[in-house]
Amino acid sequence: MDTNTEPESAVLMEGLIKPEDFARFKETKGRTTEVLTALKRSKPKKSDKQKQGSKKKLTRREIAKLGIYAIPEDAVKYSACIPLNRLWRGYIARYLGKDTLPDVNDAQYVHFVSDILKVDFHGAKISVVRSKNPSLVGAKGIVILDTKGTFKIVSKDDKIRTIPKNDSVFLVHWNDIQLTVFGKHLNTRPAERSVKKYKVFGECDLD
Repeated sequence: MDTNTEPESAVLMEGLIKPEDFARFKETKGRTTEVLTALKRSKPKKSDKQKQGSKKKLTRREIAKLGIYAIPEDAVKYSACIPLNRLWRGYIARYLGKDTLPDVNDAQYVHFVSDILKVDFHGAKISVVRSKNPSLVGAKGIVILDTKGTFKIVSKDDKIRTIPKNDSVFLVHWNDIQLTVFGKHLNTRPAERSVKKYKVFGECDLD
């Protein structure tokens, strides 16, 4: 047996550890703590530019300026959104666990209202029944974008309309059911709205 032959571990580690650290590795016979220390020293450090690049994210204002989520006026057709509305009707039935409205005097009515306010309205068919902008009253279509402050809907004329939530009252069409929803209660992004706690009031006004 050749006693001068270096251990196999030493041969393997020679290419991974800096030369100045390899002598120390051989002296300690490759003890685990020494190996980890040597490898840590050998790991190249990220430059300041790399660190800045890995952490930088676009702000919401920059996203809006770049138009990343902008929808071209002629890109969406009403007929193409009908299957989306069909999916939404299935989603709302599963989410609420029912396809009928509870009576106003029912103890479950408050919970039902709270659940409605947490719904994701992408794909819902809605119409504007009241608004501070009279030209929007009567607008009806399928929601293609539910943002913090607006609904973007596509109507049967294939036009995309932006409806401010805060100034409007909506009628949500679900099978044979029509739900009245005050837009000011929906001024949150869908992902945040789903976990928000709501206080249900008997009356509401646009003012």
